[in-house]
Amino acid sequence: MEQLRRLACTLVALTFAAAAAAHDEPKPRLLAVSGEGEVTVAPDRADVSFSAEASEKTLADAEKAVTEATARLLKLCDSLGIPKNQVRSAQLNVNPQYDGGVISTRPRIVGYMVSRQVDVDLRDLSRLGKLLQGAVETGANRVNGVSFGSTRKDEHQRAALALAAEDAKANADVLAKAMGVKLGRLHTLAASESGGMPMMLQERMMMKVSGGDAAQTYQAGEIKFQASVMVEFDLP
Repeated sequence: MEQLRRLACTLVALTFAAAAAAHDEPKPRLLAVSGEGEVTVAPDRADVSFSAEASEKTLADAEKAVTEATARLLKLCDSLGIPKNQVRSAQLNVNPQYDGGVISTRPRIVGYMVSRQVDVDLRDLSRLGKLLQGAVETGANRVNGVSFGSTRKDEHQRAALALAAEDAKANADVLAKAMGVKLGRLHTLAASESGGMPMMLQERMMMKVSGGDAAQTYQAGEIKFQASVMVEFDLP
């Protein structure tokens, strides 16, 4: 029992000694800086979404109208040389329409709204204007949106990240020189990234498409890939 008591006292003493040593240890001197990187490129692809809608008194008539409009839209994509695996057609969406003028526990169906969405992964932007204009002419009631992108997204994002890292190192060098100190080893490193087209640019493109000859007036704009880096260097 006496040996256990002595062992316990020894462990407590060692614990307090370690805590005191850690408390007395000086905190490392660090230089913290950030860096920014940006790569601007022209898009080389676009995700385009259309909808064909029809409202008829009977479900059969509404389905027929939407099915025919969808078939014309798919034929248009084929005529523009868009591969079939880049065109996706959703299932029919059916919504009964009720008589809203009569208060009843059993509302009466007066018609049907049927719609179908078609999404196109367009890899040749020279065909975008003809696709948008032709889709409306063939029966697509709604252009849900056009989202531009790049098939080299990962490459551009890494380039922005590399620029951010270079910017952070340059900032650290400037600060160290101004303060008369030398940079030590890299202590911590954290990065974040983002990429995409500003919404304002997309809205401007859509307005141009809707107001005239879409095949000649659309503007895709540019895509910005951005990255930020936070680093800390030891100061010897």
